[in-house]
Amino acid sequence: MHSNNKKSSFPDPLASSEDKQSKAYGLNYAKAVYNQWGKMDQQNSIFGKRKSTFERNRRYANGTQDTTIYRSLLTSLDPNNGDGSMVNIDFTPVPILPKFVRIVVNKILSLSPYPNLEAIDPLSSSEKDLERKKIEFSVKAKESLKGIQEKTGVEISGPTKDIPDSLEEAEIFIGNNIKSSSEIAAQIGINLTLEWNEFNDSILRRCVNDLAVSGMAVVKRSNDPNYGIKTDYIDPINFVHSFTEDPDFGDLTYAGHVRYVPIHELKRMAGDQFTENQFKEIADKAQKKYGYDASKLTQSSYDRVNNQSSFGYDEYLVEVLDFEFMSVDCEYFENKESKYGNVGFYSKGESYKKPQNSVFNRDVVKLESASVYGGCYILGTDFLFNYSKKNNIPKNIHDISKTNLSYSVCSTNILDMMPKSMVDSCIGFADQLQLTHLKIQQAVAKAKPDGIIIDIEGLENVQLGKGGDLQPLELHDIYEQTGVFYYRSKNPEGGFQNPPIREIGNSIRNINELIGLYNHYLRMIRDATGINEVMDASSPKGDALVGVRQQALAAANNAIYDITNSSMVLYKKVCSDIVKCLQVIHPDSVLYRIYENAIGSENIKVLRSFKNLSMYNFGVRVVKEMEEGERQYLEQNIQIALSQK
Repeated sequence: MHSNNKKSSFPDPLASSEDKQSKAYGLNYAKAVYNQWGKMDQQNSIFGKRKSTFERNRRYANGTQDTTIYRSLLTSLDPNNGDGSMVNIDFTPVPILPKFVRIVVNKILSLSPYPNLEAIDPLSSSEKDLERKKIEFSVKAKESLKGIQEKTGVEISGPTKDIPDSLEEAEIFIGNNIKSSSEIAAQIGINLTLEWNEFNDSILRRCVNDLAVSGMAVVKRSNDPNYGIKTDYIDPINFVHSFTEDPDFGDLTYAGHVRYVPIHELKRMAGDQFTENQFKEIADKAQKKYGYDASKLTQSSYDRVNNQSSFGYDEYLVEVLDFEFMSVDCEYFENKESKYGNVGFYSKGESYKKPQNSVFNRDVVKLESASVYGGCYILGTDFLFNYSKKNNIPKNIHDISKTNLSYSVCSTNILDMMPKSMVDSCIGFADQLQLTHLKIQQAVAKAKPDGIIIDIEGLENVQLGKGGDLQPLELHDIYEQTGVFYYRSKNPEGGFQNPPIREIGNSIRNINELIGLYNHYLRMIRDATGINEVMDASSPKGDALVGVRQQALAAANNAIYDITNSSMVLYKKVCSDIVKCLQVIHPDSVLYRIYENAIGSENIKVLRSFKNLSMYNFGVRVVKEMEEGERQYLEQNIQIALSQK
């Protein structure tokens, strides 16, 4: 085997299926991916750049960014050694960006998206066309049917009150009420699978948050006859993939994610694929890389209850790259005529060549189909496990030559493999806003309290009591406690003189300018995100006309449309994957019986229709609940229609 630092190119993509299934091929592919992305602690690698950028964005989105830059900029004595300001300042970041992130995420999730399936294959289309023609005929014949029903009392094609009044209403009725058995079964199966995986409540929220903060979101699908169809959240920081400039990541040839697992979990995942000496070798490399306690390499104990040994290095964490890639496998078929004149179609494998000067007629057909290979690679080592050609890969039965990876990925935009997010575009303004906030603290801390001026000469000729003359501080105390003082308006020369005690009003220097600057950077963040006062409901409802508010809300929705659209595309990808997986569940498997028990007796027959139905092509459309403005508009139209009968 080749060492990690020598092998950097991808293996031959035209190799045979047998070669691709070998561990040597998979190990070379995993090492090529690792070398292409580099290490997380390398700042110039793709992995390192993404990690530093995403982690910085998350800190700003949580309001916990590093304050070192603010301390350096506010330093007045020693610019190179921390904060030298003379006043105490609270450097806690102003949580402005977290507010805008929450607004965007909650806005998208408040519409409660859900999948709506429509079978687009010829069989289902013909069923719907037949139902459509029946309803259209009923609409045209509605008046005649009413007369017949009134005279005879016999219902024809159902009650006439359920028949639409026009063809336009008929189209709406067909779209909302006509569902084939396959569509109903798939709809129930998808909703059930999403509910089991807590997709809408947990995974989707994290993905929408990632789109706003990091600019991309990742979900991994896994399907197994025994463990079911699972959807797992993948942290974009740990995600690796082939080069792409498509925000929807539709042209990926490989993808994977890095996860940190302790060695005792690695033993469970790998099973008996490694010996204990190999696990110790893995632990030794992890100890040198991360500086774990070296004494645990030699610690061990035996558990008599479970009849197994445990080792001190079992708690070491190792990096595991779970990867998969697409490849094209070729298979030859032969259409051959026998000596009796019969024609048969036979599979001939991958390396078949047509015989020369054959007595019988032979037609060779070459089938190229996409396959998915994958496994788990322990980074920095020569160890690979669970590598094989993937089974249970969902495909379209009408085009089995294509398939997809199990990762559903979307981003708002991507350039040079680096997504650009909403938070990323606002960091500069957030820094300036934070600095302005700190300057306001400085101005407030340096402000003088209100004071008074006491003219001692104006009090010289006033009898101040038995004790004689009073000191200036005593005069101040008397004035503060009583608010009364006596003085002579004329001096000894006969001239008039000013009151001897005058107040000194104090204002905070530059406070109005700093507040204006703070509002300026807040407006800049609003302009960059598109979230105006109407969308975050910070402006009172009566401050603007209804039409103006609707326009402002529409402008805000347009500004965040890239995040909204990406989240809906991701949702659609996940649902499309699930419905394909549902169609390949074996009717005799445990998972199929679980679905039957979960759905209930009324829907068992619908789900069982998969046993007798061929694969369907489903078009998945993500439907969202209506917004408040749309709901009001619909209710208004309904009231108008009711008033006009």
